Amino acid sequence: MPDPNEPNWIAVSARAQAYQALHLAQLADKPLLERANFLMTLGLSRAEAASLLGSTDDSLRVQMARAKKKVVSAATGKASGVEQDA
Repeated sequence: MPDPNEPNWIAVSARAQAYQALHLAQLADKPLLERANFLMTLGLSRAEAASLLGSTDDSLRVQMARAKKKVVSAATGKASGVEQDA
């Protein structure tokens, strides 16, 4: 039976490899969302990606929602919160 005080070495190794992949992909200087999306593509949860990037899950969630709104607004041609004349 595993010791509850013993770290999960598989998870530690996976996070370390994800961190190395982030740097090998030359994404270290990219925006937070781009790095987070890369890590989530590798299989990390949003919370794990946020932790690895020195952020929080809630902060990353809000940033992703804002980025999605920008994409939707750009696709529809409407500025959010601004009335447009027809």
